[in-house]
Amino acid sequence: MISVVKFLSTRNAGYTRSEIASGVGCSLGGTFSQALNALIESDFIVKYVPFGYSKRMEHYKLVDPFCMFYIKFVENKTKLNESFWQHNQVAQSVVSWRGFAFESVCFNHINRIKQALEIGGVSATYSAWSKREDDTEGTQVDLIIERKDNVVNMCEIKFYGNDFSVSKDYHKTLINRQELLSKELSPKVIIHNTLITTYGLKDNEYSSDFDSVITLDDLFAE
Repeated sequence: MISVVKFLSTRNAGYTRSEIASGVGCSLGGTFSQALNALIESDFIVKYVPFGYSKRMEHYKLVDPFCMFYIKFVENKTKLNESFWQHNQVAQSVVSWRGFAFESVCFNHINRIKQALEIGGVSATYSAWSKREDDTEGTQVDLIIERKDNVVNMCEIKFYGNDFSVSKDYHKTLINRQELLSKELSPKVIIHNTLITTYGLKDNEYSSDFDSVITLDDLFAE
């Protein structure tokens, strides 16, 4: 199980069952299945099907906050610098880790996200999505919530030190992502752009791009 956790920490989107077995050097037997199931039941990892894929392509993703932190900043360190956090608040390694860690927090609080969207009673599945077009950089959506009421919440997950602001370039990115996602959906399905961020959304000419905004207060509401 430790080997599985360490291997899953190398890719934020996770891996398929066969990829994990190959990565940790074990067979796809009963012991391996028991290890995966135990990690799921203990909330160390989650299992999901990436948007647009069949159930045979189930992915396993590491979401345990402590494991992510320990593997990134503690494991294999011969000496821990007590002033590391004071001196590295804007270091790229810390910034990227914050983003991935916040995404895992969101995956751990899907029910709270649904409550904030007032769809707690609506049957839904959740996943991530990435798509690469020929000769382009492709696109990626952090979280997609497919609802049985013919609505899809396309969720952008942003860890930000202040209210998040939608720039002109980001506005264009959102439009492009929505257009690409709409091609994968039935014409009957409506896409709602949803922002999940730390504090909130700054009001400007592009803030109406998002139909709803979810903050940390919503994720940890009593």
